[in-house]
Amino acid sequence: MATHRQVLQWLENELFDGHLVLGQQLPSDRDLAAIHRVSRNTMREALKTLEAQGIVRLFDGPRKSILPMLVREPAASAGPALQLHMATSDYPLRDIVQTRVLLETWALERSDPEHPAMAELRALLEQMARDDLSLKEFHHLEVSFHIALCKTAGNSVVSALMSSLRDSIYEYTMALVGHVPLWSTTSERLRAEHHAIYSAVAAGDRGLASRLVAEHIEYQYREAGVDPDQEQRTPGPAPDAPAELVPPGAAGERAEAAGEQPEAAGDGAGGGPTPVPRSA
Repeated sequence: MATHRQVLQWLENELFDGHLVLGQQLPSDRDLAAIHRVSRNTMREALKTLEAQGIVRLFDGPRKSILPMLVREPAASAGPALQLHMATSDYPLRDIVQTRVLLETWALERSDPEHPAMAELRALLEQMARDDLSLKEFHHLEVSFHIALCKTAGNSVVSALMSSLRDSIYEYTMALVGHVPLWSTTSERLRAEHHAIYSAVAAGDRGLASRLVAEHIEYQYREAGVDPDQEQRTPGPAPDAPAELVPPGAAGERAEAAGEQPEAAGDGAGGGPTPVPRSA
C-alpha cells in the first residue's frame, strides 16, 4: 500500500476511535515516519499528497521538521474515510455508474450559474481542447470536470462524495477507451458534450443540464459495448488502447499503448487543490 494511503488509513482509525479530532495537530513528519516504519523523505512526500487532497495542512516546525494538522472544513471531515475506501475497494461498474448519475443529476438540478466553480469548469474545458494532451491527462481533466459540476450545487457533502469517486471513475473510463471504435471520434464527442452541459448550467436550464449529464455518463459504457448492469467489476483490458489523444487529421486513428497501465488519480493530478503554503 502506498505510504499516503497507509497514513490515511491510520488517520481514519484514529478519528473513528476518538484519538483525533478535526483541526488537531498531528505528530511531526519524523514521528510519523517512525510510526509507519518508512523514511522521513517518504513520509514527507506522503504528507504533501495528503495536503494536495485537502486532508492536512503542513507547517514548518522546529529543527526543519514538518508539522501536519487535520483540516476543519466540512468536506474534509468525510474525506479520509471516503477517499480511502473508494480508492482501495473494487466496486461493480454498475454501482459506480448509478452513483455518478445520482450525484451529478442531483447537483445539476440545483446548480447555480453564478457559482465560483463555473470558472473552474471553463478552465477545464480550455485545457481539454488542447491537441497535445495524453490520454491520461485528458481523463484526469474529465474527472475533474465532473467533480466541478457537482460543486455548482453548493453542497459540500455532495462535493466530497463525488471527489471520493475520482480514482474509480478514472480507472473505469481509462479501461473503456480500448473498447471504443475510434478514440479521436470519441474524444471530440466528449468535448462537445462537456460544452453542452456547461452551456446548459450557464443558461440556468437545470433540467437540460441534468438530462445531458445522465446521457453523457451512460453512453460512454454503451459505446464501448459494456453493460453496466452486469455484475462485472472491470470492463476488461484492451490490448490496443491508445496512449495519446490523436489530433484531427493526424496519421492513424488509434495509437498503441505498449505496456501502459492506468494509474490512480487521487494524488492531486488533473486540477486538484493547490497545496497550502507552509508558514514559519
